[in-house]
Amino acid sequence: MPTIKSLPLDRAYIKDYLPHRDPMLFIDRVTALEENSIIIESDVKADAAYFKGHFPGMPIMPGVLIIETVAQAGALLVSLTRGLSDDKFIAFSNVDSVKFRRPVKPGEVITVEVEIEKVRLPFYKFSGVATVDGKVAATLKFAAAEMQYGRLA
Repeated sequence: MPTIKSLPLDRAYIKDYLPHRDPMLFIDRVTALEENSIIIESDVKADAAYFKGHFPGMPIMPGVLIIETVAQAGALLVSLTRGLSDDKFIAFSNVDSVKFRRPVKPGEVITVEVEIEKVRLPFYKFSGVATVDGKVAATLKFAAAEMQYGRLA
């Protein structure tokens, strides 16, 4: 396991462990970390381009981006707790049982909790919950796999 500085972990630290960059890096802070679980926060920027068209007059964060935020938390969990060689990354491979419970609006903060449920290398199975102000926005089960850069097939 890599040496972790004290929590919370900020975006600069997170960038050392995830390949994502703006505008696709959705994790702003890691607030809790254990061997098989992580809690992150994502600041939903009111000026995000997708709010202009989803939906005009009633902006809500697209569900697929909520799923992506949860998946990034899972990838970060693996990277922080198990470590990955420089030529590997975690790729989202499957999503099941997604349920959206409330919309996420501009300016809100999403808190995401992800837990590793099963590991059978190179595959990982996760469960995740995204909340806003303590209210569940989405729940899902998903999978990811260790991948080597330059080899996507």
